[in-house]
Amino acid sequence: MNPKDAAKTIGSILLTKVLFSPLGLIAVGVTILLIVMPVFMSMASKGEDFNLDDPDSNLDNLSGSSGGAYCAPEGELDKELWEAGFASAGVFKGMGDAFLDVAEEQGIDPVLMAAIALHETGHGTSSAVVEKNNPGGLMGSGGLFVFDTLEEGIASMGKTLHNRIIQDGLGTIADLGSVYAPIGASNDPTNLNSHWVPNVTKVVSSLGGLTMNCETPTGEFVQPIPDVVINSNFGIRVHPVTGIVTPHEGVDLNCSRPDSIFAAKEGKVVFAQYPSGVLETYGNVVVIEHANQLYSLYAHLSKIDVEVGDQISQMEQLGQCGTTGRSTGDHLHFEIHTDRMFGNRVNPMPYLEGEKGTDE
Repeated sequence: MNPKDAAKTIGSILLTKVLFSPLGLIAVGVTILLIVMPVFMSMASKGEDFNLDDPDSNLDNLSGSSGGAYCAPEGELDKELWEAGFASAGVFKGMGDAFLDVAEEQGIDPVLMAAIALHETGHGTSSAVVEKNNPGGLMGSGGLFVFDTLEEGIASMGKTLHNRIIQDGLGTIADLGSVYAPIGASNDPTNLNSHWVPNVTKVVSSLGGLTMNCETPTGEFVQPIPDVVINSNFGIRVHPVTGIVTPHEGVDLNCSRPDSIFAAKEGKVVFAQYPSGVLETYGNVVVIEHANQLYSLYAHLSKIDVEVGDQISQMEQLGQCGTTGRSTGDHLHFEIHTDRMFGNRVNPMPYLEGEKGTDE
């Protein structure tokens, strides 16, 4: 018998043994399960409304849940966060009062003005602001405007924002984004403009929230971080650390240190620590008890800013984004529990969308 025929004979014998023996069938079944199930489960975990392959597309699905920005409590400027925002802001260091003065003169929100300037200039480091004293990307027919001093540039930016906000009625970040960074513009072939609104919103939150033209919905759950991008949905998935197919009992939301994490709803802090035992995978975690036996959980925090027993208002800062516990990188793991703390975990997304009831 030649080698080719021998190989066919051996293959036939092995195939017969596999297909017509209990152990062989089990082996085939296990192999199919290991190969097919992770793929199937991964696909099944993707909700119809949330695209994990294109996280930025999820912004539209939740755009109404918090009004697109965070409001400062009582509309008051958070001086501590304001000063911290300017402490390491390139040429803007020590210029916080200049923004406050111009914003007051023009009747506009200083937080919004500063957030736009910080975003437009890479936090005070771009060549436009370093070499041309232009903090707002102001342009004319000859390109970027050049100002003699940074104070002149800030004053001109304030006047321009006054015209857009007061005269043109562009009162929201999204409205201003349509002018500052229109999506689909011919001079933006890589679609960088789509990040303008989320990034400005994130800077607004880091400075303590808007102090003008901002209304916070109450009673419903809102986004614990601005303009949420979903990294991993609720449901069955292949665990990124263990590689095992397991249920994911919350959602992973994109953020990076030291982004602020906010309470999705008012309530009482009932857990705030780095737990031990089976819960240590959460890392630094905060749990808030809400009305109707609902609990919200915020995990992997790099810093906790609240204590057990604190009464928390909606969108009050709880801590900072991090990667403590069992985590592959900075993100917020967010859960909703029903009946009791660490009880039945349900899909948080219907709550963040403002819908009543739970995911079935």
